[in-house]
Amino acid sequence: MDTPSFYTVSSGASSVTDDYPLTPPTPSTHDTSKSSFHISDIGSFAESLQDAANQAFPNRGRSRYHTVNVCLIRWAEDELNIKPELDLLHDTFSHLYGFNTEIWLIPSTASQIQLTSMTCTFLQKFDEEGNLFIVYYGGHGTINSARQNQWWCTQSPDSPFVDWSAIQTLFGTARSDVLILLDCCAAASSAAGMGTGTMEAIAACGWETRAPPPGEYSFTHTLIEVLEEWAGKPSFSAAMLHTEVLFVLKQKRPERGRDGRVLEWCATPVHWVYTGDPKARGIEISSLKGERVVGKMVGREREDGGVGMGMRSTAWVDAMDLDDEDVLVNPLTDVRPSGEYRVPHVLISIALEGDQGTLDAASCRRWLGDFPALVKYATVEGVYKSYSTLLTLSVPLTIWDLLPDHPACSFIGYITTPNKYKLPLRSGINSPYGGRGSFSSMYSRPMLARARKPDGKLRSADSSYGSDGGESEGSDGEVEDWAGYVLVFFV
Repeated sequence: MDTPSFYTVSSGASSVTDDYPLTPPTPSTHDTSKSSFHISDIGSFAESLQDAANQAFPNRGRSRYHTVNVCLIRWAEDELNIKPELDLLHDTFSHLYGFNTEIWLIPSTASQIQLTSMTCTFLQKFDEEGNLFIVYYGGHGTINSARQNQWWCTQSPDSPFVDWSAIQTLFGTARSDVLILLDCCAAASSAAGMGTGTMEAIAACGWETRAPPPGEYSFTHTLIEVLEEWAGKPSFSAAMLHTEVLFVLKQKRPERGRDGRVLEWCATPVHWVYTGDPKARGIEISSLKGERVVGKMVGREREDGGVGMGMRSTAWVDAMDLDDEDVLVNPLTDVRPSGEYRVPHVLISIALEGDQGTLDAASCRRWLGDFPALVKYATVEGVYKSYSTLLTLSVPLTIWDLLPDHPACSFIGYITTPNKYKLPLRSGINSPYGGRGSFSSMYSRPMLARARKPDGKLRSADSSYGSDGGESEGSDGEVEDWAGYVLVFFV
């Protein structure tokens, strides 16, 4: 099987290849630029963690929006054959969710003017408090010299194009909340929201990566699949939607080419929060139709050729389970029989100011136990005495999507299992659980704690990362393929 085409274009060239990246790669192996940044204390991070969890898992059970208006955008000259998937997405939003859904075709002449006019008319007609806008685009994309996203009609150097950043700025002035869905290459944009509403984005890929074309491995195909299966569920956040789309994409086994090499066709979707107000609520999605009606329609959609897969593994977490003291296993840190997390996680490091106290096992356990949010929403993988204090933690992807951006909090990698190799403590202190333990073993026991009352903190993070490696087939706890693992070394 041949490798499918990946489409991207750049200013002044017909295509971008690996030999000619848009910008030189930034060296990162010896990047110490963030080493001087610190968080004042672990308590402030725990508060942000709690706030992110509150936004990530809405427990209203119904939509908080009175109306939802959707515009699905593609070029009238449909070089990539976006139409079939876009039509299915239209039916999903319109029929299963009851959203007012429009399809916009960008003309090849006066493209920017025409799209701007359609956007202004849309905003004037529907923008109001209690409304959600969903903006989708499928097609070619690139980054211009100002590192702003552009949408191109074709791969030709003289192709018509529009500046997405200008259109996004218009939506950024809205009173409504805005969810942006981008299925194009180089989907990132630096434009920020300026209105009173919340603006979030989920994109098929990051800054200078390529999105798969329409088909089983595309972002849109998987988005439709998830939306169909979740149509009858209670209200879910955009961060939950991003987590599930990533989870489903990574479950799709890569194909092999004619030469036997594994072809990684699935790009990694990314999530951004553009909202300027750190206390704004996250975007929620819920069908405006009754649950019974939705259930019947989902079944009919699948019989008629919908893309849903039926019963499969899911990263769905019921918000009610997080606050139920009778639940013995934390659904966010629970693992499957294969040893993998039920919810994808990320590994992060946090630098704290100064000496946070003695770091023997017992005192460290008591110190971290003062912060229920850490026990409930994160696993402390390690605590290290540095020139300050350094922590490594694993956090559910859904919560990490909504953590505030801070230079002292660094992304290490995506992980799908708990720590495979636990280093013994060098202090000689015995673990309270018996024997010579590790810091991670002290927090590996599933626990739930009553959360403290949230008071609103910073949010927003760029969840992109620079590797799309295939998943390892080993699931018996033995490290067989190191390419599928995140290793943390301290040299």
